[in-house]
Amino acid sequence: MNYTVQIRKDFDKALEDIISAAEKRTFRVQHIHRVSDILNEKGFEIEKYAIVEICNPKFAHVVLSADKNFGSILPCKVLLYEKEAKVYVSIPKPIDLVEKLGMDEVKEIAVQVDRIMREIIDEVEK
Repeated sequence: MNYTVQIRKDFDKALEDIISAAEKRTFRVQHIHRVSDILNEKGFEIEKYAIVEICNPKFAHVVLSADKNFGSILPCKVLLYEKEAKVYVSIPKPIDLVEKLGMDEVKEIAVQVDRIMREIIDEVEK
């Protein structure tokens, strides 16, 4: 269900690279959830973990035009986390989400977004 890659960068550099790679592909960063900061503030220890929400307006428009309820898969999420002192980048595969949720009307868009999201991850890996 997820496309996950271990990378050889530190967490903060990987986060910068995610933003840059997304913007090169006309995706805009909507929000960065620094989950580990929030949990650690509340006394729950967790290694660094962030969820980067990115969106391409053209793709979002197509998805929402097909069915307003399809907004549940928007925006796209890029997961960045540390596990046992290693850094990983992961995405839920859009095509898997669409198939599992029966969103056949947007399958073609999901294929395109899936390819672009993998490109983003592969660029961050370099």
